[in-house]
Amino acid sequence: MKWIYTAPAVCLLLLLNACSKDHGNYTYDTREKITITGIENSYDKVSLVDKITITPQVSSTDSDARFSYWWGIYETNVLGTSPKVDTIGHEQTLNYLVKQNAKGWVLVFGAKNEHTGYTKIVTTSLNVITQFTRGWYVMKDDGGKTDVDLFLTPAGIAPASTVENVFSLINNKKLDGKACLFGYFTNYKSAVTGTMANTNALFILSDKDASVVNISTFKEIHSFDNLFYETPAVKSPASISGANGSLLLVNDGHLHGIYTMSSNMGLFGGIRLRDDNNSPYRLSKYFLSSVYWPNPFFFDEMSSSFVSATGTGPVLSTVTNATGSDMSVNKNNKELLFMGIKSSIPFSGVALFRDKTDPSLKILSSITPNNYALLIKNDTLKNTQQLYNAQRYGLIVADENILYFSVGNEVWTRNLSNGAEQLQFTVPAGEHITFIRHRVYSDDIDAEKPFYYNYMFIGTTNGSRYKIRTFRKSSGNLAASPDFTMEGQGSPADVIYMAPPVAHETYVTSY
Repeated sequence: MKWIYTAPAVCLLLLLNACSKDHGNYTYDTREKITITGIENSYDKVSLVDKITITPQVSSTDSDARFSYWWGIYETNVLGTSPKVDTIGHEQTLNYLVKQNAKGWVLVFGAKNEHTGYTKIVTTSLNVITQFTRGWYVMKDDGGKTDVDLFLTPAGIAPASTVENVFSLINNKKLDGKACLFGYFTNYKSAVTGTMANTNALFILSDKDASVVNISTFKEIHSFDNLFYETPAVKSPASISGANGSLLLVNDGHLHGIYTMSSNMGLFGGIRLRDDNNSPYRLSKYFLSSVYWPNPFFFDEMSSSFVSATGTGPVLSTVTNATGSDMSVNKNNKELLFMGIKSSIPFSGVALFRDKTDPSLKILSSITPNNYALLIKNDTLKNTQQLYNAQRYGLIVADENILYFSVGNEVWTRNLSNGAEQLQFTVPAGEHITFIRHRVYSDDIDAEKPFYYNYMFIGTTNGSRYKIRTFRKSSGNLAASPDFTMEGQGSPADVIYMAPPVAHETYVTSY
């Protein structure tokens, strides 16, 4: 329970005081003190199932106090629009069936002493959930169709049960193609509630299809065919990211965007031009993007050049060389084998290149953005090093300065500070590695502590069934055994944990 210090709350206080006119003349010896107890710091409720019942205890130093009461609710994460406060009660006791969509909400209680006109307002957090808003989501495919499994976690981070093929179960279809990438955004606009508003939306990308679903219900908001103002002729999604107040989608090598800081319909615009001459381009699936950094960075495979994008501009932005760079950002004659985010604050990334003229030349590069300039520092790989033959990659984000990668059925690490390589894990015979990923979920919410984690994920398949092993790490090294293993049908490509407090800032979207 806490005082409101936000602008909407100040408005609430003014509205409460404006609701009744007080023409009395009073004299006070000391400032009145109103005390409110009996409201917890946070509540978790299931939408359309649970009632929230609270009876606050209200007292005052004014012996003649006579109180009127008011309850309200407003949503958090309302970028691009002003929060709307809904009145849900005028009695001291709140007995309210929770109807809100699954996300974080602020519950407001106001007590006004009608004798003095003095009011106190307190707030608490209300996390509205459904069975779809807490658990591990695994994107997988069978070689031609993509679906999603849900591993439920009612009491802690380890799964207790599984809902297989939850996407097709809810939407009566699968996505075409092979599974690629998740992207979660709480500032995506949709009309799932009847009015256009921010929606907790999960993007599901395959190499031939895409869908965005409402995480509250897992119902599809838009399929690929109605996700754009003008549907592209080719279905080939590659990446989804957020930066510069926009959502940015790469399809068939071209960039499309939605500016989220103003009213929009949740539809992506037309193809961004490469330059004023409308030169041809084809963006790699790899990108550098962070909600904490204004400028995203992409790599044009045709010209071997980095490009960027503004929130609304129809033309891609030119990227320049920072002083001291080891490699040009433009026409560098390189093929991008991998690129990912190393840190959001400060913003930095790591990339692996192969020379187009001499394919035996491979370069590991650190990338540090400075506005629209990139500082690239190179480390030429030797063909005797394990990273030279790597097939899958997974950066540790923000923690240790280490890159995970796979060679055959072995998972290795490379220390990006000194180049040391170390074997971490060997996948059992018959399995092959499909992805490596680092994710972290942490905050300071007491009720969420059983669900916080910091894991390296190693996804494998034997051709028909998958396993995703979840490892703790210490100083960048994997624990001897995983905390738990998620298993299902198909080949896995990505995994993400959902919980009511998770926002688009929680995870880094990256390969």
